[in-house]
Amino acid sequence: MKAVVYHGPGELRVDDVPEPVIVEPEDCLVRVTMASICGSDLHVLHGLMPEMRPGTIIGHEFVGVVEEVGAAVARFRAGTRVVGPAAVWCGRCRACRRGLPMACEKGAIFGSGPLFGDLAGAQAELVRVPFADTTLQPIPEDLPDEQVILAGDILPTGYSAVVGLNPGSRGVQAGDTVVVFGAGPVGLCAVASARLFNPAQLIAVDMEPYRLALARDLGASAVIDASRVDVRKRIYELTEGWGAEYVIEAVGREGSLRDAVAVAAPGGCLSVVGVFQRPTVLNLPRMLAKNVCFCIGMGDLRNIPRLLELVGTKKLDLGRLVTHCLPLREAVHAYEIFAKRVQGAVKVMLIPGEG
Repeated sequence: MKAVVYHGPGELRVDDVPEPVIVEPEDCLVRVTMASICGSDLHVLHGLMPEMRPGTIIGHEFVGVVEEVGAAVARFRAGTRVVGPAAVWCGRCRACRRGLPMACEKGAIFGSGPLFGDLAGAQAELVRVPFADTTLQPIPEDLPDEQVILAGDILPTGYSAVVGLNPGSRGVQAGDTVVVFGAGPVGLCAVASARLFNPAQLIAVDMEPYRLALARDLGASAVIDASRVDVRKRIYELTEGWGAEYVIEAVGREGSLRDAVAVAAPGGCLSVVGVFQRPTVLNLPRMLAKNVCFCIGMGDLRNIPRLLELVGTKKLDLGRLVTHCLPLREAVHAYEIFAKRVQGAVKVMLIPGEG
C-alpha cells in the first residue's frame, strides 16, 4: 500500500509499505478515505519530534471505512464509516477512569514515534486502530468526509480549550470576554466552539489577514492583526481596561503566551493548547497578582461524539477550513502548501487511491 513515510528531518516520501494486520482482538483495520496534515506533522517533518525513526508512517487525522475487525470488537463491522481519533486510549486504566484519556497508560498517538506509543500513522491507504470500540466513532452516511475529519483531532483540541482541559476545570461562561491567540486550524476551531457559549466578546488574534477573515466568519466579534497593532493595548481598549476572563493560546510561541498572560483579567483563566517545542518563561508574578488560573494540555478526544452531533445539526460548520484536497501520491507537495500557507491554505487533505 501507499503511505507517507518519514525519512529524517526535512524528508518525506510516499512509499510502498506492507499493509497492517490485526494484532490484538480489540483492533480494527480502517480503509482511509481522507487524511489531513496537522501542524504537529510539521514538527515531525522538521525533526522536532523526539525519537522519531526513519521509515515511520506519519499522520493522525483520518476518516475511513472499517475493513476488518478483531474478535473482541463489538461496535463495528466491515463497511462502517468512521472518524479516527488522533490517539487511542484503553478506557480502563487509572488515567482513563479519571477522565484523562490523553494520559492513558496504554495509549498511543498515530504516527508520532516511540515516545508516543510507536503506532503507525494514518496518512496511508490502510491503518490499524487499537481499542477500536473505545476510540473509533461511527459517522452518519449523509455527512461528507470533509465535514467530519476535523472532529478527530483539531476540533476536540479547540473545543476542549473552550470547555476546560481537565475534568472539573473552568470553561467559557456566558458573558465572558474570550481571546483566542492564533487563527490557525486549532484556533479557528476554538473560535467556532466558543461562540456556542454566548461570550460577550470573542476576539481572535493572528498575523494572517485571510485567517482573521475566517475567524470573523466563524463568529469572532473582533479580530486583531498582531503584525500591525499593539495586541495588549487593543484588547484593553475593547475591555475598558479590564482584560479577558478567558484566554486561549493556540500558537505555541513564547511571545503569544506572554501576551496571553498580560491580557488576562483578574481571576481569569488561561487555556493553553499551543504545542511548545522547548521550555519557556511564564510571568508568574503577574499571574500571582491577578489570581490567574493556568491550564495546559491536549484535547479530550472523548468529546468526539458530542462534536459529531454538533456538526450533524450544523451548529458547527467547519467545512470552509478544508482549503485543499490532493491525492496521497502528491503528499510532498501538499506539505509544502500547508507549511508555507500558500493559496490561503488552512487544512490540506490527502485522498488515498486518487490518481
